[in-house]
Amino acid sequence: MGYRWAASTAVIGAMLGLAAAPAVAAADEAIYIYGTPVRVAIAADGTAYLGNYGQGGGVFVVPSGATKAARTLSTGGRITTGLALGPDGTLYVATAEGDQGAVGIIPPGAAGVERTVPVAAGLHPLAAGPDGTVYVANPAGDSVSVIAPNGTAVDRTIKVGAGPAEIAVTKDGTAFVTSQTAGTVSVIPAGADTVSKTIELISDTGTSEQPHGIAAGPDGTVYVANIKSSDIAVIKPGADTAAERIFVGGGPQDVAIASDGSLYITSLLSQKLSVIRPHAKDVAGSIPTDGGPGHLAVAPDGSAMVISPAVSWPGDGAVVRYSAAALAAASQGSTAATPPASGTQGPAAAVPSAVPAAEAAAQPAAAGSGNALPAGFWYTLPGGVGAAVVALAAWILVKGRRRQGRPEDGACSAGSGL
Repeated sequence: MGYRWAASTAVIGAMLGLAAAPAVAAADEAIYIYGTPVRVAIAADGTAYLGNYGQGGGVFVVPSGATKAARTLSTGGRITTGLALGPDGTLYVATAEGDQGAVGIIPPGAAGVERTVPVAAGLHPLAAGPDGTVYVANPAGDSVSVIAPNGTAVDRTIKVGAGPAEIAVTKDGTAFVTSQTAGTVSVIPAGADTVSKTIELISDTGTSEQPHGIAAGPDGTVYVANIKSSDIAVIKPGADTAAERIFVGGGPQDVAIASDGSLYITSLLSQKLSVIRPHAKDVAGSIPTDGGPGHLAVAPDGSAMVISPAVSWPGDGAVVRYSAAALAAASQGSTAATPPASGTQGPAAAVPSAVPAAEAAAQPAAAGSGNALPAGFWYTLPGGVGAAVVALAAWILVKGRRRQGRPEDGACSAGSGL
């Protein structure tokens, strides 16, 4: 019943989002990946790395400007659940196999994981600091594990709020951790063993605003996407509270920052990619996305790559690159959402409160299906990717919008080194 309710809500949210779509033709490119991409990281040279949750795991490597993976980095057959790039180009990959979790280290130029650091069982979002320190979120343990640069084991584990979802690290090495269930952002200074402060993102009724995606700007300002309150909280360096809120609408899930300071935000229910220009107080414009958008990353050229995870079988997830020109055009004509009237909820009110997005819906794949995703997929995907099932019905409506010239199924299998 919970799934049916969520899917019905998503249809309404999607219809509202489509109705408000800007009259701008989005210049987008499909990135053809036969797998289940759930995470994306982009290097300084524009190379994109896409973590595969599907069978065989691995990390797809897409060169700058390409629309196909040039090769696949091996994770030893383990599914990928988290991804982070270190300052020296080292790729850190959270993997899972049964009840074993690990962070794999892939040095620059390597063909795959060369060594691993064991971590707790589960699915782990990652972030790397400027000195190579790796922070590993443990959603099941309400904690963050810290791996020192070149470490071979977890150095320390720090308690944070309930339901840690994402991590961002500022230039001075301070880690900020969103806890979706608790409605908090935990602040961990570089080298610290404990949280130095906790910033609350709680509604007037005392419930979590479901802080999820998080990004750190070059000046140390931190931006948090709040699913339930449908806004971006702006946290200034050293602050104990959010300095301001920027309404986005549609259940903003992830946020990334471009080199010019622009914010790009994916909203799950309204299925859009929104743009907030530097120092702006509202959304400049938005672009409709393919299905329920999840994680995103920004390339050095200002383009944004957005993942819409597979709904029921490998190869059906979308990865789309939106050009810098399209994003600039979207922000010329304002399509900003209107904040809800005082005392009312925004579009994201449909998201159940105090329930992490990763646990928001039951697994829809039919039992026994040869193409079904791994058991527990919808309950356990990290960082809210599992919440994409909330947009299942709406995704079906728009699934074929821009897929042309798709290669035949099986043409590029996971782990084939395409």
